[in-house]
Amino acid sequence: MDEGDDQTWSVGQVNVRKNVERFRLLVVDGTTSSMVDLPVEGQLNIGRATEMDVRVADRSVSRRHARLYVQGGKVRISDWDSHNGVRINGQLIQEVSPLQPGDVVSIGEVNLVLYAASSAASFAGQGGRAAQATELVLGERTVVVADPAMLRLYELIRRLAASELTVLILGETGAGKENAAFAVHHWSRRSGKPFVAINCASIAETLVESELFGHEKGAFTGATTTKPGLLETAEGGTVFLDEAGELPAAAQAKLLRVLETRRILRVGGTKEREIDIRIVAATHRNLEKEVEAGRFRKDLFFRLGAATVVLPPLRDRRGEVHVLAERFLAAACTASGREPMSLAPETLEALESYGWPGNVRELKNTLDYVAATATEAVVRPSHLPERVLAALSPPTPPAPAAAGAPHRPPELEPEAAPEEASTDSEPLRRMPLAEELRAIEREAMAKALRETGGVKVRAAEILGMPLRTFTFKCKQYGL
Repeated sequence: MDEGDDQTWSVGQVNVRKNVERFRLLVVDGTTSSMVDLPVEGQLNIGRATEMDVRVADRSVSRRHARLYVQGGKVRISDWDSHNGVRINGQLIQEVSPLQPGDVVSIGEVNLVLYAASSAASFAGQGGRAAQATELVLGERTVVVADPAMLRLYELIRRLAASELTVLILGETGAGKENAAFAVHHWSRRSGKPFVAINCASIAETLVESELFGHEKGAFTGATTTKPGLLETAEGGTVFLDEAGELPAAAQAKLLRVLETRRILRVGGTKEREIDIRIVAATHRNLEKEVEAGRFRKDLFFRLGAATVVLPPLRDRRGEVHVLAERFLAAACTASGREPMSLAPETLEALESYGWPGNVRELKNTLDYVAATATEAVVRPSHLPERVLAALSPPTPPAPAAAGAPHRPPELEPEAAPEEASTDSEPLRRMPLAEELRAIEREAMAKALRETGGVKVRAAEILGMPLRTFTFKCKQYGL
């Protein structure tokens, strides 16, 4: 995967804290959606009338439908004698009711989702090892959560599940997007119907439309029979479109029509079929940048992102590494039929220090590897895969300069003239290039830290280096 293809998603993009001062309201009205910034204090009227503060067009909404109150960092909502009432997460309200970030308010066929607008704090974990894990039993699946941020995230997912909103899950590869999607399905009214997971990146571009939407007999060479598409097989249930950012343009257009009309047209067909499904999409790509580049439809992006959930990478929830590692190791030992193993304290420290670019999936693969190769009952750091050890090993520091000799970067050292080199009985010895580059980088980082008084954010900006990379390298270089 190219570096430009992946996107490091920061949990700061979505906030669900309580007691924040500013809020935003996502309004999903038919095929359009918009974001409304709420005042710090005040009242907003919602309905179809022209004088409403939040005006919606859908005829299922009364002219004066609901009132929204913002006061003291809290939000409440009440019905305004509407015909269809006001529902919070599917429950009809009878009086003024409080709202929490992530709650879905339904007024007729229009959905409103409350978000916390402050970005000063987020889901970031508090670091350290988690003392206790929570098991979320989702039918045949069990999701282990030990980080407070992930617990709050699944609380948000539970609230979103009660609505019929399309959910977009963002996160790095291996961060657990399918588990989050299945939680949406399990906690929804569709839980008794199929959950169909489709990896859009694994389907050949020429077959995407046929696989998703089905085809009629004779639609193309080799179409000897009529075949329902994968979307049809999920009738009444949930479709999980993993890596939706990989869909080709033609499939994007057809998917948009499915979302707008709830009808599907098979390849080679002439008659649309009604379909009752909920779509949950996921991607590791930054779809906003894909839209700007013309690779993803803007209207489809807004339809898929009616409600957005951002999964933090494992390196941002290190409290879970300890718990997950022990569980993965125990499961691997059981699967391989060997006696239980334990992780030495220094091994746990190494696991928590590693960056986990492959996230939870990489952690599981690492513990599977350890269970298969380690011969001792206690896992030491030396039992870990080479890629983990290489990332954790600090670079070899450059040899100290002779006393009184001026310090200069390795690449500025004068080269000996050919005649001088030939008269020297000893061959010219130089530090390996990789070590020279690391020494230069360490010196540049140290200088940037000195200039900024140790503020890593500013030092990283000076060097044009991502903050996470800068922080990781500071640990490597002992800065």
